[in-house]
Amino acid sequence: MAMFKADGKFAVLIAYFKIILTYRAMMLIHAIRLLLLPLVLASAWLSIEKTASNPYSDSDYLLYYLLVPVIMNLTDSRVVFKFSQAVKDGSLNRELLKPFPPLMSYLLESLANNALQLLYLVPFTLVFWLFVRDRVLLGHLKPSLLLFFVVAIIIGTLARLVVSGSIALLSFWIEDVTTLNLILNGGIWALLGGMIVPVATFPENIRHIAELLPYRYMLSFPIEIFSGRLSNSEIYIGFATATFWIILFAIIMHIIWKSGLKTYTAYGG
Repeated sequence: MAMFKADGKFAVLIAYFKIILTYRAMMLIHAIRLLLLPLVLASAWLSIEKTASNPYSDSDYLLYYLLVPVIMNLTDSRVVFKFSQAVKDGSLNRELLKPFPPLMSYLLESLANNALQLLYLVPFTLVFWLFVRDRVLLGHLKPSLLLFFVVAIIIGTLARLVVSGSIALLSFWIEDVTTLNLILNGGIWALLGGMIVPVATFPENIRHIAELLPYRYMLSFPIEIFSGRLSNSEIYIGFATATFWIILFAIIMHIIWKSGLKTYTAYGG
């Protein structure tokens, strides 16, 4: 039975790969969009005169914003939009008949989309890196740091998934959760997660708040590790904080899911 479930999930993942590959032009456009905003922000920060209290140098800003599009893509989750639509049009009915939870299907779709997006995103990033490689310092990188970096990306992906999933499941009661997602999982994430401004450059009080909330671990935290700006103890504390939020929102998702199924009714699908 376990083997059947594993094979079924793999088949669904392959199917999503094939579907997404039919929209290659849209993937290219999305990759360019992901790159443009961080590059604009990097240009803006590089043109501003640095204060003595700013811990970031030009090299730090360049490395940070080169990695932002890649981390944004790897931790991205589309569950809010997909699940909300499934509740509206009744296609959730079909998902409930599959041998694994519907949210697993949306997770597999996100994994397929994010993996294929890298085919466009990584070459663009490497091209930009070639232009600035003399100004970006990478001598601090070592295997243990790269391992921490990979673990941080996995944790960030899970954190984004459970936060997005909790918002998505409110579709059982709220007709349009995209606005709520835009505020909680978009605007606040962009600010406190480090997309607009690196978290390390925040004023001390705001930085402490950002370090306690889950948003930093979806974007800024892996980049801070890769940049060599964190000690091992700070990395472990970050892992523990992110894990706490993942467990908390996983419990919230479970509670909302059980309650939502009791109220869900739909025709069609």
